[in-house]
Amino acid sequence: MKTQDTIRMRESIPLSALLPGLGGLIPFWLLALSVVLPIGIPPVIALVAFITYGAVILSFVGAIWWGLAAASPDSPDNPDSPRAMMFLWSVTPALIGWLATLVAADLGVLILAAGFLLQWAFDAVLINRAPRFIPPWVFRLRTLLTAGVLLAITAAWWLLV
Repeated sequence: MKTQDTIRMRESIPLSALLPGLGGLIPFWLLALSVVLPIGIPPVIALVAFITYGAVILSFVGAIWWGLAAASPDSPDNPDSPRAMMFLWSVTPALIGWLATLVAADLGVLILAAGFLLQWAFDAVLINRAPRFIPPWVFRLRTLLTAGVLLAITAAWWLLV
């Protein structure tokens, strides 16, 4: 029974991670729905703020990989370890987010969507090929939050672009 409890604890999303993660979706949804909510933000400002916040969050998600790689017990010289690739990838979402802020807003929203999808795909590869680097609950949380972000991006596309 003790082993099953340990497995269940490793696999369930801790509330201490879930609640802030869900809270991070609030700005996406407030900005995406700002044209139908009485919050007084002009659509053009909401769109710029949406893209900017998306870039910040995409940077944060990439930084998770930096932290996972840095905390790994694998030797930095181990050619079979994904550490080097993880360090390299960890800055890529920030660059994708930055690019989204430099282009026309309609393209910026699409770049954000591509960035979040790409990050989720890399997370899926990592959990399948090197599960020692990422607890199972982290991928479930990332899947939930990525879905929330992509739905908000879809709403922003239809309402703000």
